[in-house]
Amino acid sequence: MIFQTATQQAASYLEFIMSRGKFNPRDYGVDLDRDAFTDQMCEDFSQQYSSWSFDELLLHPREALRFCDEVRHQHAYYDVPDDIILRAILNRRKH
Repeated sequence: MIFQTATQQAASYLEFIMSRGKFNPRDYGVDLDRDAFTDQMCEDFSQQYSSWSFDELLLHPREALRFCDEVRHQHAYYDVPDDIILRAILNRRKH
């Protein structure tokens, strides 16, 4: 019984983590579709860090958090979590 509950909990958590890549910006109060939001995040990154790669930003976690705070403040995206902002850029880079 305990094993079954732990297995169900692990499966639920895995589903939650995997679905983060399939976010809808409107769920976070952003009036853009996913591609437009990703474009905007990539543009913001390239404007602020023209001499850095995205990997370099991720190697500086405090700077990455500052970037996310700046994006939220600049665009009034107060409900968008850090991982959604960073994941949008990361996914664009991968594809």
